[in-house]
Amino acid sequence: MIRLLFLGKFSELAPARLGEIALPDGVQTLSDLKDWIARTEPVLGRAMDNTVTRLVLNQDVAQDLSRRVSDGDEIAFLPPMSGG
Repeated sequence: MIRLLFLGKFSELAPARLGEIALPDGVQTLSDLKDWIARTEPVLGRAMDNTVTRLVLNQDVAQDLSRRVSDGDEIAFLPPMSGG
């Protein structure tokens, strides 16, 4: 199982069932996971494609989306933040 956290505007678009999921077949990297989400949740996928989306793997900001995803991982999806 992997835990997915959707923050900011993504939290309004992501269904609750995506909170904790079995690692989908064929998903090996953060990029694969992002693509899988775009296929299964097109509205959320478009929102992530239309802005700079940062992914955080186990509380470490991922600069490289080719990083591997494994059972037990926590992945957060962060939209751009604003405010002061």
